[in-house]
Amino acid sequence: MSDLSEPDALVRAGWFVGLTLVLSLAIYIPVIASAHGWIGVAVPPGLSALAIFTPAVVAIVLHVYDNGIGGLRTAFRPLITWRFGLRWWTVVLGLAPVMLGLKHAAYLSLGGALKPAPAAQLDGPLGLAIVPIALLVTLFLSMGEELGWRGYLLPLLQTRFGAAIASFVLGVCWFAWHIPLQFVPGDANSGFPLPLWGLSIVATAFVYTWLFNNTGGSVLAVTLFHGLFNTLGPFIALHPSVTGNPLSAYVLAGVNVTFAVIILALYGTASFTRPQKTGVTSAGGSNRTCRS
Repeated sequence: MSDLSEPDALVRAGWFVGLTLVLSLAIYIPVIASAHGWIGVAVPPGLSALAIFTPAVVAIVLHVYDNGIGGLRTAFRPLITWRFGLRWWTVVLGLAPVMLGLKHAAYLSLGGALKPAPAAQLDGPLGLAIVPIALLVTLFLSMGEELGWRGYLLPLLQTRFGAAIASFVLGVCWFAWHIPLQFVPGDANSGFPLPLWGLSIVATAFVYTWLFNNTGGSVLAVTLFHGLFNTLGPFIALHPSVTGNPLSAYVLAGVNVTFAVIILALYGTASFTRPQKTGVTSAGGSNRTCRS
């Protein structure tokens, strides 16, 4: 999609965001209406999980609409982009534990008291088996988001804007897509104050863009980061719905904002990447660029 003109890119971005919001609301509204007794039909709250895949579904449909059956290859190619170097593999796999650890440390240092997390109380063979299963499930759910938000929308926005503005715009859209979860019974996000939750999501979008751009546009990279973050998060148990302490919401949002600010300070606003080095890397002696 990089060869699109700026107007074409923005039109496609608008279609993606609009269709994704409409499709997700078509799933959320019956669930919310049923839970609040607005309709007389019982709709299982678990149905809301289908909305997680709406970004991927819309992105795939738009790819196929633009390119026919070949659009499937275009849609899924970034999901198998894995050759982005050991350094960035380390970042992709290590960043989620680092961010969660910093949030844990910040919360405790500010006087917060952690409650035992249900996920941290798993023991025995069953408990050990649940962790990899939970990771696989979470990775699958994360793919439902990332094929759309980063795989489709982010490149379109970066055709028109720099990485910083594209991240902000995507973050706002991403937050709007999450808002209905505040009204879904039993969803943990309903315990997060809406303004802080929005700030946290928008700030995190900068981190995702940084990872995406530095791994050659790898949806695999951001999916792994997303999945690890969501799998390990319950073990830290810092969500306000668990702690019952508003401080945890400020810490979660504050650390995400801090990472976004650091990225802006170190990489600027244009691409979130540093100049590339050129070297002889192939067997035939041809030059290609390698990320620094």
